[in-house]
Amino acid sequence: MKVYINGIGLVSPQETIDNQRFLENIVELQAEYFPIIEPPYKDFIDPKELRRMSKIIRNGIVAAKIALAESGMENPDAILTGTGLGCAIDTEKFLTSMVENKESMLTPTSFIQSTHNTLGGSIAIGLGCHNYNMTYVHRGFSFETALIDAMLMIQSGEIANALVGAFDEMTYMHNRLIRSTPMYNPQTGAVPGQATGFFGLDVILSENSYGQLLDVKTLYNPELATIESEIESLLKAHGADASKTVVLMGYNGLEAEKLVYDHIKNKLFTNSAIGHFKQLCGEFYTATGFAFWIAAQILKKQSLPQAIIYSGLIPESIEHVLIYNQFQQIEHSLILLGKC
Repeated sequence: MKVYINGIGLVSPQETIDNQRFLENIVELQAEYFPIIEPPYKDFIDPKELRRMSKIIRNGIVAAKIALAESGMENPDAILTGTGLGCAIDTEKFLTSMVENKESMLTPTSFIQSTHNTLGGSIAIGLGCHNYNMTYVHRGFSFETALIDAMLMIQSGEIANALVGAFDEMTYMHNRLIRSTPMYNPQTGAVPGQATGFFGLDVILSENSYGQLLDVKTLYNPELATIESEIESLLKAHGADASKTVVLMGYNGLEAEKLVYDHIKNKLFTNSAIGHFKQLCGEFYTATGFAFWIAAQILKKQSLPQAIIYSGLIPESIEHVLIYNQFQQIEHSLILLGKC
């Protein structure tokens, strides 16, 4: 059974709220990490409810409402979210309160809003949706696992549609912490980032469909030869012609990861258009959610913005988009999308 992408919504460090526009005006990094461009919340959420919501919940609801409106989905059969850190700001507030108040007289609000499944639950409450609701917290595999769950249920006939999301937020304190690690070293490492995206998946092809979700694979600490083999098998299984495939790779500034990406590019995709995306959103657990939005736009608009072109020539007809990402050189994932 085919899985169509019928709606997309993304709140990110770039101007991605309006899906009619595709990375036309690039926002350059001007801080230690990529900040979110906040959308006009009052256009999507009742002002009376806004004051009780943290920023990540607001962003998630906005992204979800955009995806649901595009897909025409009023009450999804399933809501699945993937996140690495969950609601980080509220987690910090709760822990800070514990220290400052010496573990006494604590208010429960920050704790309640800090759990990883808060966003999925908030969306369900807003929709009055009592269907399957799951949040996956699997580091660099979080979004991919949510996609796999949705695909399995749709293809087995258990559900007909699903709202799948990816979210992570960066905070000042967390940025200070990770900047002390080799991966995010200010001189030689990646730039921290964040984004919140939601996608409407359905068995029905509509006039708004962006493309098909064909396959998702996760590889834990694989050998280079294994990565090559898995990519070749994936393309062959879905009849993907490399010359008509755009490959989005997660280049993030780390030399060790660049060597792997370059090897795959030079070995398997000499005739393909290669794109990159983390220079626009930064590095974080669910950065592939940002890439998924780009991939869906590429398939529908049949074009690549100059800002994401890394190398190669853009094919006249783009039949497939392959997202290849690695996180901390351990968790490698492949997401293949196809033209409708």
